[in-house]
Amino acid sequence: MPQSHGTRRKARSILTKDNVVRGISYLLHDYKIGEKVVVDIDPREHDTTPHRRFQGRIGVVEGVGRRTLRVAVMFGDKKKILQTRFNHIKPLKGTPEMSAAGAESK
Repeated sequence: MPQSHGTRRKARSILTKDNVVRGISYLLHDYKIGEKVVVDIDPREHDTTPHRRFQGRIGVVEGVGRRTLRVAVMFGDKKKILQTRFNHIKPLKGTPEMSAAGAESK
């Protein structure tokens, strides 16, 4: 049988998530240009899914739309631009911007 060469090939363990109810709070985060984010592919949403090679990579937000983000990710020596929805992106924890915002709210 010929081998499939699709974009989700050999991605069973990479794109498998636990059955955790996330709610919608991750969609309500206000991203700003220049903020660092992590590419965390959500296998439940197939639209605008980044390629599995970008799973876990850290990128910088370059543009914010109503439903999508433009994220610049360095892949080797090249800068790749991902245009993806909010549920495939999460903010990087431990960045100075987030810790300063947390200190102001206390």
